[in-house]
Amino acid sequence: MFRAVAALSAFSLLALLMAGCAENRVLPPQRESNRERVTEFPVARLYTKAVSDARGKTVFAYVRSSQEIDIFVDGLRVNSIGGLGFERSNFQRLSDIGVDADGGLLALDSAQKLLRKFTPEGMFVSEFSLETLSQPELFCVAPDGTLFVYDAAPSEIICYSPLDGREFHRFGRFELNQPQNLDCNKDYLWAQNRDRESTQVFTLLGQLDIEVKLFQALDRVGNMFGYYQGEGPHSVLAPPLSITVQGDLVTVLWSDEIWLDQLVYGRSSDETQ
Repeated sequence: MFRAVAALSAFSLLALLMAGCAENRVLPPQRESNRERVTEFPVARLYTKAVSDARGKTVFAYVRSSQEIDIFVDGLRVNSIGGLGFERSNFQRLSDIGVDADGGLLALDSAQKLLRKFTPEGMFVSEFSLETLSQPELFCVAPDGTLFVYDAAPSEIICYSPLDGREFHRFGRFELNQPQNLDCNKDYLWAQNRDRESTQVFTLLGQLDIEVKLFQALDRVGNMFGYYQGEGPHSVLAPPLSITVQGDLVTVLWSDEIWLDQLVYGRSSDETQ
């Protein structure tokens, strides 16, 4: 595959953002970030999404069609869990995966309305019931353990307490644009739709902050960024299959490889004055 990769930031995309977004921010982020490649490795399967722990040692990638999760350590596949079945390591409808603050694997079974936790090696640990939701499809976990789940039936996001699992609040109804992935940090949650190349950014309290017609992610200070590769005989730029952020580590999934990039921050504008 011809590789013409463009790493896009919020600043280099200012003209595009002005052309098509719902902008609420008063000031742009005061500190820029760059990405440095930590590692990359080839994959033989067409995965739906890939995530990693904050250290980048373990990567989890799942295949929606087979309902399997492959576990990679230092770029080598060491284990697989899942598949259709009724055991705790099986799924009825695997719809999303993620990583918690401890580096454990989280897997959402939409049919059973269960969020299951596994060790990094793939051993079952516990599960959290989402039986009060109609159609839980996606989730993300903030650094403090707060859980956000997208319920596709009412098209809204439900926030759960990290202490007792109680519901805090709901948001996004009549605003969400059929998200295909959720991700979050300590300040923001972003909902991505790769097919429509759109990203919606919310504060953790539920206010829609910005919406752009690009497939983007956020760093921990609020900068938006993305990746594109040249595909096909005419090298048409296309986004990756998934972009996920854990701490300052970015996991980028392409059809034939996975990249891990480290976010590196420059000095703030106040420090340079």
